[in-house]
Parts: sequence; structure tokens; C-alpha cells
Amino acid sequence: MTARVPSSPRAIVRWVRAMPALFFVIGLGFGSWLSRLPAVRDQLGASAVEMSVYGLCLAAGSLLGLVFSGQIVHRFGPRRVLCVAGFTTFVALPGAAAIVLSGAIPLGLAVLFVYGIAFSIADVAMNVSGANAEAALGRPRMPLMHAGYSLGAVAATGVGALAEALSVPVPLHFAIVMLASAAVLVALLPVLPRDERTARHGTDPSPNTGAIPVIDSAAGQQPAFSPVTGSIPVIEQGSTAPPASAAHDADAPARGAGTGSGTGTAGRYSPWRDPRILLIGLIALTFGLFEGTASDWLPLALVDGRGLSNQLGTVMLSVFFAAVVAVRIIGSWLLERFGRVAVLRCSAVVAAAGVAMTILLPGTAGAVCGVVAWGIGMSLGWPIAISAAADRAETAARSVAAVSAVGYGAMLIGPLAFGFLGEHIGLLNSFWALMPFTVYTAVAATIARTRR
Repeated sequence: MTARVPSSPRAIVRWVRAMPALFFVIGLGFGSWLSRLPAVRDQLGASAVEMSVYGLCLAAGSLLGLVFSGQIVHRFGPRRVLCVAGFTTFVALPGAAAIVLSGAIPLGLAVLFVYGIAFSIADVAMNVSGANAEAALGRPRMPLMHAGYSLGAVAATGVGALAEALSVPVPLHFAIVMLASAAVLVALLPVLPRDERTARHGTDPSPNTGAIPVIDSAAGQQPAFSPVTGSIPVIEQGSTAPPASAAHDADAPARGAGTGSGTGTAGRYSPWRDPRILLIGLIALTFGLFEGTASDWLPLALVDGRGLSNQLGTVMLSVFFAAVVAVRIIGSWLLERFGRVAVLRCSAVVAAAGVAMTILLPGTAGAVCGVVAWGIGMSLGWPIAISAAADRAETAARSVAAVSAVGYGAMLIGPLAFGFLGEHIGLLNSFWALMPFTVYTAVAATIARTRR
């Protein structure tokens, strides 16, 4: 017999504290690519259409990685996957830049495609590990982790601007950033548990572990042995009830199925047949659209629709992300105080108000108010969706991958639709199309309620 061994509280705290730094590293890498796109364009003399091919190639790799990431993380665990996928990104990004700038465009695009695959797999692995860490801690921490990612992306823009000012070659810039990131990852990986499901539940998954039945001396009499505590069942003599271990095994398919999707065991579980995960995915889609649309079109919409200067339009995007980071830093406290459902509903209302103010309020002050409200409302929806998808340890990896695929798909593809719509009615007016998604989130918020 093997006793239940609780996870060390200190180990769990170290795990939770390591995750924002891990998110920062992943965000720093991706942000570095975005920060040097103008330099890549200038060195290649590429047109906007040609540059879009690079973005499309990376996006295609990311979406392909999301398709398989759930199965990979479920099979090998977040720690191993982060090690392999993380170091793949550290090599692929500088390699892709060097190959593209050397003139071998097809090979460079292939390496960039590989970077996209590795990046999305690493992203899912870190989100699964983060969700497991906050579940082990018993307190919400996902918003703070996503704040780390946002800070990494913002830091990358600063480092990229410095590299541009110092005329640092793009491949060298990427190599330095990735080398530093690799050092951080090497330091952080030992903090992550080898078996996160065990750490999350605080048990030793020995095959000999199981409940011990205690047999009554006679039906209706007191047990012949010592009093029983906890969840150890009492089986009367002559009873036909199965042993506790058998009952546990019989219940396993239901638990593995996630939310009654009818898939049987966890091994056959598919989040795409799980109604709860699909509804959570639509919440991620909502906030993916809000973030992607702001990132792609907000500066241009304010310049064209409100007469702001190009410089001020860029500043507005910085204000937007500053609001996102600020709320994510305090988001854990908000979730502890008010819960997922209330925070989601308030987020939807504030995001809708922010979009409306951005469209309607005149002048710079009106734009600032709208952009800040938009960022505040958008900030917590994605972390909450990830946490909700990972409520069940048995299916967390596949569910997080599915929700991420929907959310990232909306973030990458959705803004294209807004650009097309903006050609006909103007970019500012096209933002009205975001409103129905906030209504859905406010109505469907209860689906994100914590489930154990």
C-alpha cells in the first residue's frame, strides 16, 4: 500500500511563481519577430503583399501546431514539450531570419513555418502548465501569467527599437534574445513538476494506491476494525458492492470524458465533441477578435476616422496594451474576489462600452477613454477561458489546445474580415460588428464557472 503524498506547498509556490517568467520568455520571442518586420522588409525591398506571405506562413504553422498540440502535451506532459518546442523556437527564429535575408526565401519560409508550429505547441504547453499550477495552488493566477506574456511582447518592441537604433543585424539580434531566453528556460524547467497531474491533485500515482475496504462484522453492526475516516468506504458482509478500486475504475471513463461528451475514456476524449469546451471556445473567439482587431486596425482607424496623427495613433495602441497589462496584473485578485462569471460579464460590458466610445466620442480625450475601456474589458477574457478549459486535469491539454485554436484563429483571421468591412463602411464603423460577441459572452459566462 502507498499512502497519499501531498505536494510540497513550497514546490507549488515556486511552480506558480515561475510561470509568469516563462510566459514572458515566450512573449519576448514572438514580439522580437514583430519588432523587426520593418527592418526585414527594408533589407529585402519587399512589398506589403510579399511581407504578408511571411505572416501567413507563420500563422499557418501556428494553426497546424495547435491542431496537434493537445495530443502532444497530453502524451508527453508540459515540461517535456516546453523543453523541445521552446528550444526549437530559439533555433528556428534566428535561423529563419538569417536564411530569408541571405536570399533563400523558400527555405526561410519553411523554417518560419517550423517556428510557427513550435511556438504554438509551446504556447499550449505553458498554458496547460499554468492552469495546472493555479489549480494546485487553489487560487487564480492565470491573468498574472498572461500579463507576463504581454510584458514580454512589450519588452521585445523596446529591445527591437534599440537594436534598430544601433543597426544590429536582425539575425544577430534574434540570436542574442533567444540565447538569453534559452538560459531562462533552462533555469525554469526544473521548477515544473515532471508529472503535473499528480502535483495538481497532490497524490502519488502508484498503481498500488487505492481505497481500503473495511468489512463490518455483521450487517447493521459497528465495524469490527478501527473507526474509518475520510473517503474509505465500509462494506458490509454479504454485500455485493464492488470493491472501492473497482468503483473508482468504473467512474474513470466519466471523469475522463470531461463534461459528458460521450467519448468514453480520457484517451478517446475529443474537445470538439464537448459542448462546454465549444462554448468556452466561443468566449476565447470573442476576446481573440477584440485583441486582434485592436492590434491590427486601431491605430489606422483612429488616424483615418478621428484625424489623429500617425504618431498619436501608435501611442493609442501602446495605451491599449498598457491597460491590458495593468488589469491582468490585478486580475487574480479580481477573480478571487468576484469569481469568473461576474468578471467575464463585467469584461464584456466594459469592452462593449470601450468600442462604442472609441467609435462615437470625438477628440483625443474621447479616443483615450474608449481605448482604455477597450483594453480593460478585453484583458481577462482569454486567461479565464484557458483556466475554464483546464478545469479537468484528465482533459486539460486537449481542451486548452482546442480553445486556443479557436481564439488564435479568430485573432489571426478575424481582423481580415474587419479590414474588408472597413473598405465599405470605414474602419471605425466596422468595429460595431464586435458588439454581438460581447452579448454572447455576457449570456454564456456561466459556462466558465469553476468545475472540480
